[in-house]
Amino acid sequence: MHRYGIGADDFDRMVVEQGGVCAICGRPDPEHVDHSHETGVVRGILCFNCNGGLGQLRDEIDSLRSAVEYLEARDGSGDELCQLALTRAKGLRTAHV
Repeated sequence: MHRYGIGADDFDRMVVEQGGVCAICGRPDPEHVDHSHETGVVRGILCFNCNGGLGQLRDEIDSLRSAVEYLEARDGSGDELCQLALTRAKGLRTAHV
């Protein structure tokens, strides 16, 4: 198995490094290799929903920020979700440095 330049061993190692969960939402048993469509670099392993969400927003950071702002303004829980995502992202960056 080779997806986006990584084999099964690389995939399994990345999932273990992520604690066995999606790098974004923390759901167990992620199955989708997330990669930059611009550079081809593999960023992490995601669940179906998170991988699809990034794809639907075309990996555009401004669109993602707008989505967070939208949720914050209309839901009230967006800030908590944003902080959780930022905390997880910082942890993943630290683990890969």
